[in-house]
Amino acid sequence: MWFPSLNSTFIGLYCGEVIETNRMILRPFQLSDHADMLEYQSNPEVTRYIPWPIRTPEQVREALEKGLSCTKIEKQGDSVLLSIELKESKKVIGQTNLSLVSEKNKYAEFGYVINPAFSGHGYATEAARALITWAFANIDLHRIGAVMDQRNPKSRDVCERLGLRLEASYLEDDFFKNEWTSTWIFAILKREWQALN
Repeated sequence: MWFPSLNSTFIGLYCGEVIETNRMILRPFQLSDHADMLEYQSNPEVTRYIPWPIRTPEQVREALEKGLSCTKIEKQGDSVLLSIELKESKKVIGQTNLSLVSEKNKYAEFGYVINPAFSGHGYATEAARALITWAFANIDLHRIGAVMDQRNPKSRDVCERLGLRLEASYLEDDFFKNEWTSTWIFAILKREWQALN
């Protein structure tokens, strides 16, 4: 059940709630997702652009246990972390997240990770579209953005397919995993999203 927090205008996503698309279910993680998570969280191709190490089974279990509590947004700094599960196979092929960056400015950022074995089928775009649609409908947000490594053009492609605008391109702004990397920031306003969707 969706219901508002007593202390804010934001609405929480609670365990058991799901966001459904034609091909997938976005839902809170479960301990049984460990093997599927390990497939992509231990993959160097995946971890190159995100702030994880190449994770061991133990590190994946720790991340999974921590992620179980990321199920509601009520105040600045809160995040929702959802698995991306294919309806037909029930396999978890990745994850998506939404974090409230600024309550005052009603701004959140989202991210996504897809197991490379399932890339090229539009799953990241479908999951992100569902998450953004849910977020604008259920949280008092004005703007949603995504921050990404410029060495990851596939992530840029997802944002462009969704209709997000490139708002910033920073040169060597982040010392990430022992090297200077450059960042893109994409974003969209609620009214723009509603006009497109």
